[in-house]
Amino acid sequence: MSSLTIFAKKHLRICYWNAEPRFVFPGKMALEKKLGLLGDVTFVELQSLDDKNFHPCDLLIIAGGNLDDEAFTKWITAVRKRVKQQGKIWTPALILASISFSTLDENLVEAVKSNWYFDVLNADHLESLPIRVANLLRIHDHLHELRRYDEQLEVLNEQVEELQRQLLALGKNP
Repeated sequence: MSSLTIFAKKHLRICYWNAEPRFVFPGKMALEKKLGLLGDVTFVELQSLDDKNFHPCDLLIIAGGNLDDEAFTKWITAVRKRVKQQGKIWTPALILASISFSTLDENLVEAVKSNWYFDVLNADHLESLPIRVANLLRIHDHLHELRRYDEQLEVLNEQVEELQRQLLALGKNP
């Protein structure tokens, strides 16, 4: 089964943000081409994480450009806060950057504590893009599903409380 058949019935809106606009991400065209193979994809380029075109977004791809190991921890913390400020279900992100294993390992605890799903992909490894994107998209779908369940549970709780009030009123007025 190819990725095309998995996402054939779903329109994907993928946002792309170049975190360092003074640097051009050399693999952008290859990235767009690979994402286009997933199915019906709209590729939206953002000027910033505050861009009004950010939402709705199924996946955020961030080109980290020349982001180095030393700056990564501070940078990812700031990005996480900005995504959280959107006030919606956090959009999962695929960050294109060449970050060492030790730096990623240092950030593991904060990544696990966070309520934001992201992956870091070295631009030299775009072959793994389909499975990474599929995993992030499924996580996003599950988060939306959990939100719908939560909303439905809230409605049901309100209905149960109303029925309890009615029963209580009936008991007082036989």
